[in-house]
Amino acid sequence: MSDKLNRFAFEPNEKLLKEGDMGEFAYLILSGKVSIVKGAMGDNPATIAVVEKGDVVGEMSLFDDRPHMASAIAIEKTIVTGISREQFQTRLENMDPVMRSIMKLLGQ
Repeated sequence: MSDKLNRFAFEPNEKLLKEGDMGEFAYLILSGKVSIVKGAMGDNPATIAVVEKGDVVGEMSLFDDRPHMASAIAIEKTIVTGISREQFQTRLENMDPVMRSIMKLLGQ
């Protein structure tokens, strides 16, 4: 397993994360803007947040192993760096035990 983070580019209206899908990556936004939308596939989608450079999306599904609660959709060309579930778990396991416990608590 590589310790390198992955870099991804998303075009406007492209989904980074889809509501209901299991999360395989968390993304740190390096540039661009992303809309967090609940019910994106329905008749009445609701934007609950707009995130941008420095923000992270998808992290909760790496903690709780549950499907995404909302979709993340690029508003403009967006560049992210991602950490996979496997990379996240490896880093968590290698963390100081006190910090690991704090991280798990924060994830709850």
